[in-house]
Amino acid sequence: MKKTHILGLVLIACAIGSLVSIAGDASTYTDFQTAINQSNRTHQIVGHLSLDKEILYDPKVDPNSFSFFMKDEKGKEHKVICLQEKPTDFERSEQIVLTGQIRDKSFYAHDIQLKCPSKYQDESIQNASM
Repeated sequence: MKKTHILGLVLIACAIGSLVSIAGDASTYTDFQTAINQSNRTHQIVGHLSLDKEILYDPKVDPNSFSFFMKDEKGKEHKVICLQEKPTDFERSEQIVLTGQIRDKSFYAHDIQLKCPSKYQDESIQNASM
């Protein structure tokens, strides 16, 4: 075999190894109970904001942190401490996706994504009421 063929095979093997490694790290959505049981891992949890509990956010004290309660898809409610500033229209979100870990009996989220109501849904509600 030529040296270029051997080098090509080594590069292909490295690429396959990288793809397998990335696929193994691909996370799926979990719930709070799984996050509690596997507290050493990062989890993605989908849920809904608990509107009956208060949202604590004071930008004068810490503009990059707020806390709230969320129910996961299985109905388990848990305190969440988000290490980002509070997103606009946070209270109006239909669904929340958190990425983080359980520490000290709270879920610490370092990333938050919101699914907000569609502007077209709001328009259709307004048009229906006219």
